[in-house]
Amino acid sequence: MSEAATPYVTKKAPGDLLKWDDKKRFQALFTAQAVKSYVRLSLGMGLVAAALPIALVAVGGYEGHYSISTFYHVSDLTRNIMVGALWAEGVFLILFHGLSKLENWILNVAGVAAISVAMNPMPVDQCGPGPAITLHAASAILFFACLAAVAVFLSKGRTKYIIYPPKRRWFEAAYDVTGAFMIGLPLTVVVMHFLGKTGCENHWIFWIETLGIWSFAAYWFVKFREYRLLLRIR
Repeated sequence: MSEAATPYVTKKAPGDLLKWDDKKRFQALFTAQAVKSYVRLSLGMGLVAAALPIALVAVGGYEGHYSISTFYHVSDLTRNIMVGALWAEGVFLILFHGLSKLENWILNVAGVAAISVAMNPMPVDQCGPGPAITLHAASAILFFACLAAVAVFLSKGRTKYIIYPPKRRWFEAAYDVTGAFMIGLPLTVVVMHFLGKTGCENHWIFWIETLGIWSFAAYWFVKFREYRLLLRIR
């Protein structure tokens, strides 16, 4: 893994607005705060995702709502919670800078896909006849596929440097499992739809989607733990 260049001009430069000692002091202070913000952003993305299904059920009830997407049509409050959370996650992913150019671009695509999920809701009657793959569903699949690719193929680029084998294997397994769930669970919903087993009479789709969302949350919790342990960030 190549060394990242410092984002600062670390030498005296024409047009400096600070004295040299003040410039170095504020650069060090900003670096410390930026690192904390970066790590807490990872934790925040996980917390928002983990709370979404719980908040929707708490506000909109459980009975009769057989998928996460149905909550868009339950009430104004559930719609606001759902759209707000998806927009928050989408903007976070776009602004969050991946640790490589490829990772960064994939996260950007995932962020746009999350916003598309919010802005292209499923129809009110999801049990009636209609297209198997809507823009809403395609955006959701793209969103999870992007995060799964990052988890399985890119996140382990750092864990391979862990010198303690049990910890290295734990992180590798955690990224593999969360990645597999993030792509496997949405595809399960698609397969059930094609088979005509949409689960409109029960809550199977809701729980599969919820587990997919929680696997996304788990990915960010693992990443938060990785940053804290590997780099000893306080």
